[in-house]
Amino acid sequence: MDDKHQYLLARVAELYYNQERTQSDIAKELGLSRVKIYRLLKEARDKGIVRISINWPIKTNAALERHLKESFGLKDALVLAGISQDLNNLAQLAAQYLEQTLRPNTTLAICLGQSTHAVIEAIHPDYQAHIKVAQATGGMSSSLQKYDSSSLARQLAEKLGGEAIYLPSPAIADNKEAARVIKQQSEVQRVLESSRKADFALVGIGNLDPKSSNFVKAGFLSEADVLGLRGAKAVGDMAWHIFDIDGNLHPSPFNQQIIGISLDDLKRIPLTIAVAQGKGKAQAILGALRTGALNVLCTDEETALEVLARA
Repeated sequence: MDDKHQYLLARVAELYYNQERTQSDIAKELGLSRVKIYRLLKEARDKGIVRISINWPIKTNAALERHLKESFGLKDALVLAGISQDLNNLAQLAAQYLEQTLRPNTTLAICLGQSTHAVIEAIHPDYQAHIKVAQATGGMSSSLQKYDSSSLARQLAEKLGGEAIYLPSPAIADNKEAARVIKQQSEVQRVLESSRKADFALVGIGNLDPKSSNFVKAGFLSEADVLGLRGAKAVGDMAWHIFDIDGNLHPSPFNQQIIGISLDDLKRIPLTIAVAQGKGKAQAILGALRTGALNVLCTDEETALEVLARA
């Protein structure tokens, strides 16, 4: 899409959505047909030039929030009332929390994930925090690029009027020795140190389901590899690090190939927020809570009940 056409899309959208002009008025002003204006407005939405956000009223379960905080020593818990199959509702709850919590001139470390992407999408476009957004794990060039931490850092920094700090590294090295060499690079060390010293962190939680695992989607592990990890008592992953039900780092050699902040690093960040939902993730969420790396959990009612029942 060339700049001239993009400008036209933005101009039509500005007149229609912000100035509340009718399509007929816009067509007359721009010398175009009304049908053409309709098509341009649709194209503007399809290409992300216009994003429509609907702020549904959000209800939370205060009793379950208290129970989670008391059971796992959390600073905060956000529990969406009822059963929600829509990640966008949960993301909106987490986004509102972030908007109330972030402060200017602070740093937010961000990790790969569908849930973190959804939270970024849900942050109000008019909200300006003027923060630094640090990429906490290395990048990828796979089908998961939309949810890659470098893409998320850029998107969030642009949205918040802040600055992105990129980690010039792959997410996973070929082996332990390669990871050691990459981590010795001065620019990699600088960015990882920014993440370690962050004021906030936003992470997702994976449940090692071979059908949906990011490890498999990114081509790092096969479905058989993931099944093998589960057979060896691994239950989930966070910032790519694999852990067991007791919150201990799993002895898998894969954990030594990761380029990014560690679970111990997350423990030292003042506020680390995890966003995850689904009964199928309950065991992974429980293990993640037991790592001690989280102090805020955002989930839904059904998932919270399942996690507490397993604890």
